[in-house]
Amino acid sequence: MLCVNAVLWIISIMLMLHYARLGKIGRIQSTESITNTSLPSVAVVIVAQEEADKLRKYLPLFLEQQYPSDYQVIVVDIHSSDDTLKLLEELEASYLHLSHSSIPASARDISIQRLAMTLGMKTACNEWVIFTQADCFPETEEWLSNFMNTGLQGKNAIIGFTKFAQSNSWMMKKRQFFRLWQQMLWIPFAANHHPYRADDTILAYRKDYFFEHNGFASDAKLQVGAATLLVNKNISRQQCAVSIGKKAILLQDNPLPHTWPQEEVFFMETRKHTTCKFLYRTWYAIKVLLPVLFTLSTIACCLLWLQNEVVLGILAALWLCIYIIRDISFHKTTKQFDIKSYHLTLPYFCTLIPLWDIQAWLKWRFTNKKEFRKKFV
Repeated sequence: MLCVNAVLWIISIMLMLHYARLGKIGRIQSTESITNTSLPSVAVVIVAQEEADKLRKYLPLFLEQQYPSDYQVIVVDIHSSDDTLKLLEELEASYLHLSHSSIPASARDISIQRLAMTLGMKTACNEWVIFTQADCFPETEEWLSNFMNTGLQGKNAIIGFTKFAQSNSWMMKKRQFFRLWQQMLWIPFAANHHPYRADDTILAYRKDYFFEHNGFASDAKLQVGAATLLVNKNISRQQCAVSIGKKAILLQDNPLPHTWPQEEVFFMETRKHTTCKFLYRTWYAIKVLLPVLFTLSTIACCLLWLQNEVVLGILAALWLCIYIIRDISFHKTTKQFDIKSYHLTLPYFCTLIPLWDIQAWLKWRFTNKKEFRKKFV
């Protein structure tokens, strides 16, 4: 039993070091200065629905970017009933590189999210198109330049990084952790193996490549996972770039509490339609289950050697070593992206991950699957 525990400890040490991988990629990219003054032309497509207040607040931050090449901002409105269109018309009078398109309420038989993204792609006159949402915003005027300042030779997609606006609430701390933990898996996985996932709030795609592969033709009626399936099915590792430098990230408004259960179900449904499942899910399972197995093995060894203080001391030291290395590795990533540290709560949240996954799977399992192919409003 002690031998099994020792093997699990060695593997766990190697696994804990991976938490720092995302921060390392971001740190390297953050130190790279913008030397390329001939960045490609870009269109930023913002999908919005009943979000006039957010557009009024955040849209100027996209419109006032200091970008060395041609760029435009396109807002695709999903038949909003508020004053979104009036706001856009007012802003277009001041910003010549702003335009908008609208999806009528009569649109049927296709995912509205995908329809909005396709419409934005068709409207764009630029080489690259960046998809984002109305509740997202850049922190600086150099965001666009930093995001596009990556090696684009032979690339057809750029995966980015988005974090929630900071909040001290327990709910937001939990959501921020789960999002960051997922990004720690799929962003390095995209850089080293295959782009398994992408975030709907930040994805760049080469326009010609989008239409060469018929856009969302393979999953046009599926209402969820547009960005993920777009890169998962059409983009190889050699075609995918990652841009997660500190000045290249986007912030997103804190979501409403009731959206958390819905996103859990959407997460599970999207996973069903992805390719390259076995390798990623194996890596995911190891990442989730190995710390639990090591803890259970340590507890079992403690019960077997309860009278041996030396063995108990060694086991306690091994467990503490795992905790310290995981905490340091995780902290390096949170520090890189200016996310509040999880020093004291990290073991608790890591323990909850398999429970969250089981809960999300059960919700998905008992959800009417026809709902995933209805018009998304």
